[in-house]
Amino acid sequence: MTTTAASLTDIFSPELRPVLRRLGERPLSEESATVQGAVWAALAGAGALRDVHAAVPVAELLGETLYRGPYLDTVAAVEALAALPVSPGTTSVLEALRSGDLAAAYAGPDRRFVRCADQADLLVTVDGAELTVIELDRAGVRLEEHSDLGRGGLFGVDVAGDVPTLLSGRLPDPQILTDRIRSRQAAYLAGLSRGALDLASVHARRRTVFGRPLGGHQSVAFRLAALSARLEAVRSLVHRGDHPVHGLRLARELAVDTATESLQLHGASGLLDEDDAQLFYRRALTESALCR
Repeated sequence: MTTTAASLTDIFSPELRPVLRRLGERPLSEESATVQGAVWAALAGAGALRDVHAAVPVAELLGETLYRGPYLDTVAAVEALAALPVSPGTTSVLEALRSGDLAAAYAGPDRRFVRCADQADLLVTVDGAELTVIELDRAGVRLEEHSDLGRGGLFGVDVAGDVPTLLSGRLPDPQILTDRIRSRQAAYLAGLSRGALDLASVHARRRTVFGRPLGGHQSVAFRLAALSARLEAVRSLVHRGDHPVHGLRLARELAVDTATESLQLHGASGLLDEDDAQLFYRRALTESALCR
């Protein structure tokens, strides 16, 4: 874990994680909105929007806590704008994004829905090598929330043809941006897998079946151990960043498998809205389908 990611461990502490896991749900309560703002301020204050090398470990930390906010898309916007030729307009927007004064939603040909567009100021679209930035508060921009299994936070964005463009340009190598987005999404899913595995392991230690902890039964212990081994293999591949497409595919499969196992171990109680097992399962399905 980088120094930047390590500095965020207080706000992503085990005591706060049950609250953070619900921040993707809509509508946001007043308390949740306050916490969401505090998390964003912590990310900006830790330099997580400036430090490119921190993006993967921070994404993993966010996935572990099921945090759904504009961080990953804003980092993608920062990298996209940084690749454009220097101009006064690009420089000012880029600095506002890096400092956390602005947040971005990212949309590309592989993205039907964008994450947390209601918390973003800018929409960054990439079509091939062509990049466009528009302001989301403009007339003619309409957000439509998608009622997804993950309990909110995904939006369709409809932009009228007469909406003015804030910035535009051509990326020198759009594949680099695509690969980095894939690597960070894979890291998020690996973190989600770790969170679901931790939840399952705690339940297996506490739940008693036939006079002994559930995790003491060989079949359960073996299944959790196998998932743990897969997690370490996926994490190693994702952090190396050598094969982003392969890493993302494996991370998707692992997230769904781990969340499914956690839900099954919890039994009927895991299906209750108050239980986080069902939330990990919902997010595993939606987040694994979000980025291709």
